[in-house]
Amino acid sequence: MQRTKQQDGFWVAPEVPGLELHRAAYTRWTFPKHSHDAFSLCAYDAGAESLYLQGQRVVASVGSFLVVPPGEMHEGREADSSVGWAYRILYIPPSLLIRAAEETGAPPGTLPGFVSPVLQDAALLERFTVTFDALKGGGVSRLEREERLLGLLVALLRRHAGLPHRQRAIPCARGVKRARELLEAHPTRNLSLEMLARVAGLSPWHLVRAFHRQFGQTPQVFQRSLRLRLAQELLAGALPMAEVALAAGFTDQSHLIKHFGRTLGVTPGEYRAAAHAGRGPRKHVQSRAPAHP
Repeated sequence: MQRTKQQDGFWVAPEVPGLELHRAAYTRWTFPKHSHDAFSLCAYDAGAESLYLQGQRVVASVGSFLVVPPGEMHEGREADSSVGWAYRILYIPPSLLIRAAEETGAPPGTLPGFVSPVLQDAALLERFTVTFDALKGGGVSRLEREERLLGLLVALLRRHAGLPHRQRAIPCARGVKRARELLEAHPTRNLSLEMLARVAGLSPWHLVRAFHRQFGQTPQVFQRSLRLRLAQELLAGALPMAEVALAAGFTDQSHLIKHFGRTLGVTPGEYRAAAHAGRGPRKHVQSRAPAHP
């Protein structure tokens, strides 16, 4: 039995008790019969795994998902011993999956099931990748991680668990405004989606959708724009770049550079040079990319 350790990793998400992430590659490996307390959402990146679960033999191959309910006994091995398989797994606490189901309009307490344990969905796979990377890395806000995870689960359930796509007709303009005001008052605070939802008097996913309808962006995107504005103000001063990043709510200087350049089209250094140049004789500052209007 062999594991390829170059890409292996295991992570926990402290904001979501019970949420775990795993990435691994295996060749000539056999998993004995076992189960997990969590719901397992597996995305296959290479090769194929042959599994026995739910009374049938299935093969999950590159580009597909495998869904394993909590407590479901299963065993697995490589479908081709010369190739093996590689995958990423989200171990999701059942309470979070129930909450996502309720967001779709399912009765309270519903733990959804799936017609097939193997799913094919390229769009959902892209969403999984973005969410996995956000949860694994430390470079995004708590609000973004929670928003992406809940959005992934709601999309998974609506597309593959047969749950309804029901819009809730709940007056929410005032509640969404309260959530926005909290973000504006505390742009660098590590606010959770749950906290914003309580302030708004809405469920978390309803808040995300209502916020987007009302302001054209989700709460985490709005929060990042506030932090970028604050960074622009600080860059006009003398604070070192690394300290600007932390003071504006970014995890470090590299993440400030990444989001600043992606959003504004110039680096923080270029912006600082232009801002300082504006105080004295005018001079041209070369930019690598045109700034967005």
